[in-house]
Amino acid sequence: MRTLFFLLLFVNLAFATYVQLEPVAGSAAPPAWELQPEKIKLLQAPPAPATCLEWGTFVEADQERLEAAIASHELDDKLARQTLGTAPVYWVHIPPLRSKRHAERKMGELKRRGVTHYTRVDDTGKWDNAISMGFFENIEDAQAFLAALRKKGVRSAIIGARNLRQVKYVARSPEENMSAKMMQLKEEFPGSALKTGKCANT
Repeated sequence: MRTLFFLLLFVNLAFATYVQLEPVAGSAAPPAWELQPEKIKLLQAPPAPATCLEWGTFVEADQERLEAAIASHELDDKLARQTLGTAPVYWVHIPPLRSKRHAERKMGELKRRGVTHYTRVDDTGKWDNAISMGFFENIEDAQAFLAALRKKGVRSAIIGARNLRQVKYVARSPEENMSAKMMQLKEEFPGSALKTGKCANT
């Protein structure tokens, strides 16, 4: 009898424990909190804006000479041209000559006098066969450049004001050796400037 008593007591305790652990019908079982790394989304900071090297500002009328210089430094595939708005500029130039032959003769004279920055204007408008020598954003720089030409014996150059569309050249995430080449370009174009900063969202 004693053995039977303890056996019944054990069965009752086991049944009571089962009833307490069994979830109530229709109720959801409590979630099992398991660490699942593949499902965890980490909050990441946005990438830092890229760095751009800007060279400018120029006018579209000088584009041919600019891009020839860029190509000579093997940078034509690394610089992107961006068109800006129209702005007044001061143009140092020799007024239009009678023909292409006269313009080429004048450029020969400039070369012999040590002048290296000039381009013959080749179009069908009123500036055809003029000799462009530089565009400047302010009159002081244009006057200083003209004074330097006068010291070399160039008497026919003058300053004129024009409204022209401007451009700049941008290198995105430039390579280490690119800054030196860009400094050389800057020296070839008086009045131009190099600027490093965050790239615009374009």
